[in-house]
Amino acid sequence: MSNYIVLVKQVPDVTQITDNAFDLETGTLIRSRLASVINELDSQALAFANQMRRDSGDKNGKIIALTMGPPMAEEVLRYGLSRCADTVVLLTDRTLAGADTVATANPLAFAVRKIVREILKEDGDYYVVCGMQSVDGDTAQVPPQIAEELGLPCIAYVTRAEFKNKRFEFTRIISGGSQVVAARKLPAVITVAKYEYPVFATFAATRQASRMEIIRWGSDDIKATHIGVTGSKTSVIRVFPPGKTTRKCEQVGDAKALAGLLVDQFKSGGAKADEDADAQTSRYILPGKRASLFDRSFEGTKKEKEDFEILAAKLRELGITEIGEIDDANKEKILAAAGEHFHKKALEDMINGLQLTEPSYEGEVWVVAEHSDGAVHPATFELIGKARALADSLETKVGVAVAGYEAEPMAKELIAAGADNIYIINDKLLSVFDPAAHRKAIADAISTYWPQIVLYAATPQGRMLAPMVSYRVGCGLTADCTGLDIKDSSRKSLIGILLQTRPALGGNVMATICTKNSEAQMATARPGVMKRLPADESRTGKVIKHKVELSEDDVSLKIIKTELGTGEVNFGADVVVSGGKGMQNRDSYERLVGSLCDGLRKKLGTEVERGASRAAVEQGFIERVHQVGQTGTSIGPKIYIALGISGAIQHMIGIANTETIIAVNSDPNAPIFKQCDYYIVGNVEDTVPQLVQALEVE
Repeated sequence: MSNYIVLVKQVPDVTQITDNAFDLETGTLIRSRLASVINELDSQALAFANQMRRDSGDKNGKIIALTMGPPMAEEVLRYGLSRCADTVVLLTDRTLAGADTVATANPLAFAVRKIVREILKEDGDYYVVCGMQSVDGDTAQVPPQIAEELGLPCIAYVTRAEFKNKRFEFTRIISGGSQVVAARKLPAVITVAKYEYPVFATFAATRQASRMEIIRWGSDDIKATHIGVTGSKTSVIRVFPPGKTTRKCEQVGDAKALAGLLVDQFKSGGAKADEDADAQTSRYILPGKRASLFDRSFEGTKKEKEDFEILAAKLRELGITEIGEIDDANKEKILAAAGEHFHKKALEDMINGLQLTEPSYEGEVWVVAEHSDGAVHPATFELIGKARALADSLETKVGVAVAGYEAEPMAKELIAAGADNIYIINDKLLSVFDPAAHRKAIADAISTYWPQIVLYAATPQGRMLAPMVSYRVGCGLTADCTGLDIKDSSRKSLIGILLQTRPALGGNVMATICTKNSEAQMATARPGVMKRLPADESRTGKVIKHKVELSEDDVSLKIIKTELGTGEVNFGADVVVSGGKGMQNRDSYERLVGSLCDGLRKKLGTEVERGASRAAVEQGFIERVHQVGQTGTSIGPKIYIALGISGAIQHMIGIANTETIIAVNSDPNAPIFKQCDYYIVGNVEDTVPQLVQALEVE
């Protein structure tokens, strides 16, 4: 008999976000201006657990919903009770507030242990079922970190479960395809990426749920080891609205006008590359190498930078060239000049900070390589390019950790891409990706050499491996970064630290985060955001073999079947035409996407490739190798045309580097219209033939 502990979370309803939901001074979200709802993927996780219970044929299996939050979070537990939950637990305590993913996963894991002891009576036949991620954080880190704390297998990005031969087999998303796996042992943690069969509440069930008891626990009840702000491994430096989109978001009246714009955009091209070149920021220089001892132009916040500029200007005016010359009398003059900018305590911190010239962390800048069948994932090369820039600023080397079997041949290509040292962990048990085995291998290498920065690709594999490794070695982790910069926070005695910028709340806000209480700074970065360096075959480097003792007990999953995209695809083409769920069926996809590709190929005289959203691939419209997006391939053509694609963030991440995005969708509120350059509100069945005809006469 299996039981199911389902993690649910109350989140702000980000679909209702407007400009007045933010504090204009700080850029922070005013949560009281938004309704609170259950996280959509957690709602799906509840339904998924209910279906698992039904499929197993065991009516005695319990579904226990667990949430952590303020007292008002009991609303999502009532939601669970009205659907399928038998028992609910609210973990609530003021000391839990302000937690990052480590200080969220840790108390939840301890609460799971208490549930197993007191409610399940030590029955070890259970699954912890979670939504893949929550909309307010979008990190996907908490479930793998819970699995790491509990020492359980973790099966992430699950879309389906089948009960066969007295066990569950799970279909999950992997980079470039899907895989069917089973846990080698129970209990296990499952994260649900998609489940489209919700459980609806009846009137009677809702009335009963309103009367049922909610079990409430506080921090003292669970005795977790990492709680709240003090137990967190990362700290938010600032939260701010995202910059204004550079996309035109211009509605086009008809297909003829769109055809003209499409041809013009293709002929002009190149604008985005120029913008990117102008956006490059100056390279960080360590304080000891700057022209002036008092130069603190690389502070992490605008306020800190301005304060140090005031201090430096006054020191120059006073003729002070050494820190030892700043006596009490000079301090009073500095404070008088500073006015309201900073006061005595801040000045003391700033003077102490001026004495620091060496980086706060030591070691290399590492990239954890992702590879399959002897081929390195493109995102790994992008990260090496970024690591090279970071390492050069910090005057250190770039290392790449490769866990696999017979992986040595990859070393030459990785060195040519910008790496100095390649750390090879070779074992037959690492021949295919297993979260637990790879976590052990990579964590062992990190804790042996202790790089100061470790970067992972934010692919399905990286977003699962990174949280487990970081939790195991006791380090903070920031997910899905779009910006990585070396800065100082001299007042806090932090020099040469990694500032990690990422979107949150479905891209409605941006957050800059730094690591704390950690030996290394870790981040995952979105594919397609960083730039790969041109290969330099003349570069030389070292290959270092690192031995890790692995056994069959370290392998957590049994791989039953793997389906990867087959065939050839040219995503380096200038134009890519993609179809989504709105194409309705394979015949429509073939006819409409095919005819538009042919028309564009003739009109523009260039290569045109077919693409697809994940939904289109899963419905069999085209082979998986054509999938575009975070779980497919990240691309950057001159022109990307999205037909019947709504614009989910996972898809838009994959086309972020496109010069011109054109969308056709029948839904006037489709999210893609706010993230494209030109769009038509219309049915693809009508619009595409009109567009093809217009291209012929254009």
